[in-house]
Amino acid sequence: MTKEEKLKKGQKVAGRAIWLEGALVVAKTVIGLLSGSLVLISDAIHSGSDVLSIVTSWLGLKIAQRKPDQRFPYGYYKAENLGSLIISVLIIYAFWEMFIQGYTRLFSFSSIKAPLLALAVSLVDALVLFPFGNYEIRIGKQVGAQSLVAMGKENRTHIFSSMAVFVGTLAAYYQVPYIEGIITIVISLLILKIGLSAAKDSIFALMDVSPSEEIEKKVIRVIRSISGIEEFFDLRLRKSGPFIFGETRAGIRKFVDVKRAYEIANKVEEEIKKKVPQIDSFTIRIEPFKSDFRHLVLPVTRKKGWASPLSDYFGRAPYYLFVNLKGKKIKGYYYLKNPYQAQSVRAGLAASKLVVKQKSDTLITQEIGEISLHVLRDNLIDVYQAKDGKAKEVIRLFIEKELRPLVKATREKK
Repeated sequence: MTKEEKLKKGQKVAGRAIWLEGALVVAKTVIGLLSGSLVLISDAIHSGSDVLSIVTSWLGLKIAQRKPDQRFPYGYYKAENLGSLIISVLIIYAFWEMFIQGYTRLFSFSSIKAPLLALAVSLVDALVLFPFGNYEIRIGKQVGAQSLVAMGKENRTHIFSSMAVFVGTLAAYYQVPYIEGIITIVISLLILKIGLSAAKDSIFALMDVSPSEEIEKKVIRVIRSISGIEEFFDLRLRKSGPFIFGETRAGIRKFVDVKRAYEIANKVEEEIKKKVPQIDSFTIRIEPFKSDFRHLVLPVTRKKGWASPLSDYFGRAPYYLFVNLKGKKIKGYYYLKNPYQAQSVRAGLAASKLVVKQKSDTLITQEIGEISLHVLRDNLIDVYQAKDGKAKEVIRLFIEKELRPLVKATREKK
């Protein structure tokens, strides 16, 4: 679903809510006046503020669909956040009105003329708005519209306010003291909680708050999974209406050309948008990777520690010596036996994949075929050529920067 489709879907749901809740407001107002139920009239006022809130949400989602222009180059997405903030203010206002009405009813009784009408409309209100509130929340989360989520949560509380109207109407009809007022106050406090929560979310979004930790972790996992990204830092994510914008700086190997760097950056953006659909735009700034840690691999003929002789071939070497190097100091090493030494074809290709799985970043070899070099370079592994010698001497030459980087194969299809 595109961002335009998401905004249109949210606007459509808000439009439905206007007609549905507007009809309920009219019904509760008329029946409240006919029956003399003050608690029902109060609930109608409360629902009226909901309708104004939905209109605000509808306008916010409509404005957010406007294309970016010279004045608003990042788009109008925050109109939805602004609408959500206005909604939260109206919800808090509804709390205050209900709280005052509840407090007043602690010391007075309503005169109910037609209790059955008032009871019936309160039941209809609960049966209609609770499932519709769930629908608003589901669509709001689906399209990332805070205002719809806020209204959905508020509408779900109507099951309590409607029950309060039901019980309050019965209590007023039978002249039972305090019940109507207490229930109204409790419901008003629930509405206050929703209003404050919606206000907090809206203000944070308008201040470019970072989204949830869960989304940030998803983005980090995607970046780490992309071959070629050696490190990344200064990850920044911010909410703008239903969408998220992000950026980071990433380090790649110095030998990578501009075209390859561009491909890596595009791959990062594509994968992030695929795994985190809420992200509308993600910018990655490529920089040269700076690190004094290297994970070397040398094809050798025997396991003789630093005296291990360098093999003539890469793909058919008996063993591979992996060395952890930090600066000019060796921090450890280990061997892997080459399971593809006797393979009749494509031994170099299989050996290259083995090196990639070990997360090596540098290969030092005497000879290498075209396919092997291509696979290693695609996975951003530096390849250097060394003459015949022992492992210790070869590593010394690498540290002293006396080895020549390989950009072409030395053998055909090895």
